[in-house]
Amino acid sequence: MTVIHHSFSHAQQAIKELAAIDYFLAKEMLVSLQPKPEHQAVLQHLFFALSASLRAGHSCLSLTEIANSQWGNTSDANDKQSDAQISVAFPDLSTLNTLLTELNVSEEDQQLIVLKDNKLYLRRYFQFETELTQFINQRLNDQSGFNVEQVAQTIGQLFAQNTTSLADENLENWQTLDWQTLDWQKIAVANAINKNFSVIAGGPGTGKTYTVTKLLAALAMLQSLSVMQDEKTNKHEQLNIALVAPTGKAAQRLSESIANAVAGFQGLIPEEILAVIPSNAQTIHRLLGVIPNTPNFKHDQNNLLPYDIVLIDEVSMVDLPLMTRIFRALKADAKVILLGDADQLPSVATGSVLADIAPRPHYGYSEANVQYLSRVCQLPDKAILQSFGQQSATNTDYLTFLVKSRRFDGQGGIGLIANAVIAGDSRLSWQLLTDANNESRQETTSQLQLAKGDLGQWLKPLVKQYYQAIEHCSNVVDAFDLLAKFRVLCATRQGEYGVENINEQIKLMLGKRRFLQRHGATSNMSQHLYHGQPIMISENDYTLGLYNGDIGLIWQVTSSDGSIHLLASFQDESSGEPNIKQILPSRLPKFETVYAMTIHKTQGSEFNHVAMAISPPDVIQNQSKLLTRELLYTGITRAKSKLTIASHPQTWLQGVNSQVKRNSGLVIASSS
Repeated sequence: MTVIHHSFSHAQQAIKELAAIDYFLAKEMLVSLQPKPEHQAVLQHLFFALSASLRAGHSCLSLTEIANSQWGNTSDANDKQSDAQISVAFPDLSTLNTLLTELNVSEEDQQLIVLKDNKLYLRRYFQFETELTQFINQRLNDQSGFNVEQVAQTIGQLFAQNTTSLADENLENWQTLDWQTLDWQKIAVANAINKNFSVIAGGPGTGKTYTVTKLLAALAMLQSLSVMQDEKTNKHEQLNIALVAPTGKAAQRLSESIANAVAGFQGLIPEEILAVIPSNAQTIHRLLGVIPNTPNFKHDQNNLLPYDIVLIDEVSMVDLPLMTRIFRALKADAKVILLGDADQLPSVATGSVLADIAPRPHYGYSEANVQYLSRVCQLPDKAILQSFGQQSATNTDYLTFLVKSRRFDGQGGIGLIANAVIAGDSRLSWQLLTDANNESRQETTSQLQLAKGDLGQWLKPLVKQYYQAIEHCSNVVDAFDLLAKFRVLCATRQGEYGVENINEQIKLMLGKRRFLQRHGATSNMSQHLYHGQPIMISENDYTLGLYNGDIGLIWQVTSSDGSIHLLASFQDESSGEPNIKQILPSRLPKFETVYAMTIHKTQGSEFNHVAMAISPPDVIQNQSKLLTRELLYTGITRAKSKLTIASHPQTWLQGVNSQVKRNSGLVIASSS
């Protein structure tokens, strides 16, 4: 029997992991919608499930999945449940739809919730999803209008080193091409040039920023040609380009990558073209202009951004509401280019935008797009069509995957285990780890190491190798360089293998004091600060220019009068040069020690050596929803040359076999 819960405590006893927000949101919905008394119990639990799904990152609740399911606490085989602990048995899909339809919750009804296509939404998330779909679809129908011959000429100039031409259908070797053989960087540039919305996706080392730098150069070259052909009007001006990323660290890395690519193109691309490409990236929040203490931004549909091109990196980290707010603030003809790794973790908040718009496998290109790409890239149509296999009923003309990794060539251990994990091959991935500790099998797994022993046994040598020398560096720049070489990554914050405990253990190994408790755990003054202490900012401070995720070092500074002070030092790349800004610790927003950090926090970062600490199986039951192949893949791919993994085999297999699946109605694809 399903009962209605008249208090939060009663509901919490009955339903495992029910949060207060779930109960009170459901209560508000029942008051607002006034369902029939006999339907209230089922609908209350349905609204509980909707709220819980939003907390888990879904933009909606799938009625198809929850129909005919048990939801709530379940008993062990030998235990009896109390009446309050009987789980809810949801009715079939047809009944659920009937119950909701009686409440008048279609998209036109302006209720708190919306029912559409067997998905139940809170209205605000339905609006975000609907808006974003409309914004993107509008751009899918817009073409940039560049002359195809000029595009072909520009592509040929930028990729002149790729001398092999397959334009001749009689060439024998096109039939041996596969999707990895084609130059997808070249195709990605060509594919994005004539579209006002494009996505370039790929794993680490596939050259996303290198490719997009050539894309920006190509657009500047084509714009220059347009200016020469239209000198009599003021219509064509120099492109106004914005480079943005979700976090300060990701923006810094984007700036560095673009700057390195531009430097590499000196002599190959005219200086006046390279000068158009900006060198500094900014965070999305800075781009839009934060209004303190509100969810709104200075730039919105009533105050549009001035940019002609907006390039967004690390899109997997961008949640649904924030992405919608970006599109609201764009000019109708602004070109949008999205970069990211669709296999990484989705955003911490609601939605999985990149995964939704970058489906795997690729749906293929339309006939018209294949003909365009064949012409400008000098490839036969069949070579491009063959790379996708059988054509789908839909296409994703806007999407290009980069498939060849320069960092992971498919032979090194990090690349092999990353591929195995994201493919869900748990046994192969674990075999690679065990082979890494077998001297006779280390030929392809030399980059990997399976940690042996307890936490102290495997962690202490790494602390001595990487962290101990930080405080002895002669200057803070060298200390930052050393800090960037290694990081411990954790799946969770709590537990023996969680961030909080490992940071404490490392401090003890380094001979540092524990936190002082008298001031409380959340106060910055509760920490015993010391020279060489790495810290991570955990809340934004726009006045100081510090953002959640920024990494700093507590560093000892001698004043002109000989007195010694501890200052918080941060690397500042805003000028294009590596500068250090120093701030009194008392002025800092909330921060924490960061020898270890969660895998979520490392997106947009990379380290020479990564140690991943995954909790033992007796702890993992409370973390099972967190531990997924996407989490492991994200942690693995933060490592450039060495990866140490501390995990029990049962825990590892469970993680690789679990996959993030977020319910969403965001589907961007057009008919072929």
